[in-house]
Amino acid sequence: MVVGSLVRYIPSPSATFKWERVLNTQMVPPGVIIGEIQENGTTTRRFLIRWHNGNITEEWISYLESYEV
Repeated sequence: MVVGSLVRYIPSPSATFKWERVLNTQMVPPGVIIGEIQENGTTTRRFLIRWHNGNITEEWISYLESYEV
């Protein structure tokens, strides 16, 4: 995944019920990666995502998948 890629947020299965209401209102697919967050002390990549409804969030790569039309 690189800046400009379209993505969808996929939560872990155990968290799906808890976050369902948030996902439906805040992370409307597709999202576009607008930047990568560089942070010392972490090995997992994080991205800044702008969602279809205009919200901007920071997400771990493990919760993102490519959006295919």
